Amino acid sequence: MGIAPTPGRDMAPILPLLLPLLLACGPSAGSIGAVLSKHNATGQVTIREVPPNMEAASAGLQPGDRILLIDGRDVRPMNAEQVHEALVGPIGSTVALTVERDGRILRLEVKRGRLRGEAARPK
Repeated sequence: MGIAPTPGRDMAPILPLLLPLLLACGPSAGSIGAVLSKHNATGQVTIREVPPNMEAASAGLQPGDRILLIDGRDVRPMNAEQVHEALVGPIGSTVALTVERDGRILRLEVKRGRLRGEAARPK
């Protein structure tokens, strides 16, 4: 599993921001808890899954939402690693997301939380 888009595919999963992807970030690092895709041609970042009981769900993010800005930065020129780095941070900190849903622009503050299964992870 990687975070880079797969060449030649229109939609490539890039950020399954769950435990396996972020093990290297350390016990105090968290993320929004969502699975994202990045469209190679347009640079659009779309939420694919919002697992229940994760911070993305608590903030009201929904599958199909398009992330336009992360902390005011346009996601289109970002590569997968830059998107990942922008979303990961200390548990309890927030990230500002501007998303498009059904033609409406929404601005959400999403708290970074522990990832699923992290409580059972050895310290």
